[in-house]
Amino acid sequence: MFRTMRRALRRARLHIPVRPLTARAAHLPPTARDALGEHVSAEEAITFNRGRVATASAVALYRGGLQLPLSDAFLDNVVRALGFPYSRPSRETRAAIRAALAVLEADPTITR
Repeated sequence: MFRTMRRALRRARLHIPVRPLTARAAHLPPTARDALGEHVSAEEAITFNRGRVATASAVALYRGGLQLPLSDAFLDNVVRALGFPYSRPSRETRAAIRAALAVLEADPTITR
């Protein structure tokens, strides 16, 4: 009985279940230089590399059961946590991740 009374007097706690991102990073396709050749422009290389990171991140999020909307900070942490070399989260990368994740969520033929 004493335990029951102590529980009633404790401050309420907010329990937030946290599930770690267990899906590992998808294998990345070759870099822009390897895929498009050495004469690729800087803009093309940046866009290609951003797309490959965004797509792999979206696949990992989708496999992990996460859905939109996701905060900017969360997406930044995903890009960092998946350990893509030379990846720096940016507005464009976050937008590309959200777009790829929306496509995965919208297509009923794609399964987790």
